Amino acid sequence: MGKINWGRVFLCGIVTGSVSAFLQLLVFLFALPQTEFVTGVEAAGRAGRPAVYALSRIVLLSVGILTIWLYAAIRPRYGPGPKTAAVAALAVWLSGALVDLDWVNSGLTPLAFGALLVPLAVALPAHIAATLLGAWQYKE
Repeated sequence: MGKINWGRVFLCGIVTGSVSAFLQLLVFLFALPQTEFVTGVEAAGRAGRPAVYALSRIVLLSVGILTIWLYAAIRPRYGPGPKTAAVAALAVWLSGALVDLDWVNSGLTPLAFGALLVPLAVALPAHIAATLLGAWQYKE
């Protein structure tokens, strides 16, 4: 069983988080410009605030690092490659989706197609694609 290469975890995680953020941004700008999610963010007065964007980027970079760490951790059992990267991406996405559903259960977020389900659906393929790219660069 190999040791985790922490330098690569952080480097590849930053790549994963950056690519995921970029892909999600493209989808929201071009495919989903007027969803309930975007309208809700704008109505909350959060859109356009630099601190909100900065924190969002930090969170997405952290999620990328977490995903590559999970990939590195499960790699000895599942083997290196795209299947293992997709499993790691799915596990991290599912964890976030469960937290989002808990917010719905608490009444803090509406369970509306455009407010929650569209962002979750957009995030999954973007995160898998980004993880494939980050994991491809990971070496122990």
